[in-house]
Amino acid sequence: MGLFKVAPPVSRDELDWLVACFAWLRRVLDDEGRKIEAVLPGDPALAEATTASELFALVQQQCEMADWPCHLERIEDEQSRSDPAEVQLDSRPLGTFSYEGEGEGYVIRYSASLLRKPDNLVATFVHELSHYLLEGRGVPPGGPDLVEHATDCCAAYLGFGVFLANSARHFEQWTDGAWQGWRSSASGYLSEQALVTATALAAHLNAHDADAIEVQLKPYLQRDFRRASKAIARDYPALRDTMANIDLRGWNFA
Repeated sequence: MGLFKVAPPVSRDELDWLVACFAWLRRVLDDEGRKIEAVLPGDPALAEATTASELFALVQQQCEMADWPCHLERIEDEQSRSDPAEVQLDSRPLGTFSYEGEGEGYVIRYSASLLRKPDNLVATFVHELSHYLLEGRGVPPGGPDLVEHATDCCAAYLGFGVFLANSARHFEQWTDGAWQGWRSSASGYLSEQALVTATALAAHLNAHDADAIEVQLKPYLQRDFRRASKAIARDYPALRDTMANIDLRGWNFA
């Protein structure tokens, strides 16, 4: 019967790392016993926002970081359109997080291009707030090279996995008068499949409505979510206990 087991959309090693990262997050954030609600596209509170600042404040509230001091800045950027037949690969950062001294304090910057894509802007805000949340918490499982990956994982852990997964890859056609072309962009550090799996882990851990989550994912990611959910339920039926008993020292964590 083992031949017919549903395989997760990521490798076994990556699934084990995601579980270990969730365990690490629960420990460093002191979240044992806390239930975190899922936040989905179309959320009424987020839909009320009419400016980036309002949306950021609502995301902060959902992350229970409303009273964390932070200055928001927009990065004005221009899309390069030098060749109308060119497929452009856009790898510029969509957001940044930094501490800039006593005068400025903590600053989160976001790309102005995201104002046309509110869900992608939410994903960027959550990723950068996750940097803020994890500052000074130590090194994640796997070591310092996986800090950004763990930050993506944290955003899914906080209930925003659908936003991260849906915004991880984007491919669009653009036109500007006589000029036209295709643009591909990527955001984040975890793959779409890893983000979907992290979303399934958060759903399993917090008893989220899996059906409500699935229909909000891009159609081609829905099957991956079902596969991840089935594999997690089968391999980690007592996920909370598994996470509580993981020896993080085996992941080079001290």
